[in-house]
Amino acid sequence: MLNDVKSYLGITAEDSDLDSSINLKISAVKSYLITGGAAVKTLESEIGTACIAIGVNDLLNQKAGESKFSPAFKLLANQICRGY
Repeated sequence: MLNDVKSYLGITAEDSDLDSSINLKISAVKSYLITGGAAVKTLESEIGTACIAIGVNDLLNQKAGESKFSPAFKLLANQICRGY
């Protein structure tokens, strides 16, 4: 999943600290989606990976003291959690 998300986001750097940060964010986004009703199988699909990547991007680009997801993430998350 890490390599797929990095590819989706256009991240080519090999940095263990960055990879660790992205992995933590992947776990957080996956947990958020599973809690919302998404099936693990769906998260492993292409649309699931895309949604996770968008969520990770949102978390990577948050401002200090702020944590929110973009409308694009919310739209995909809604579809995934409803079983699109």
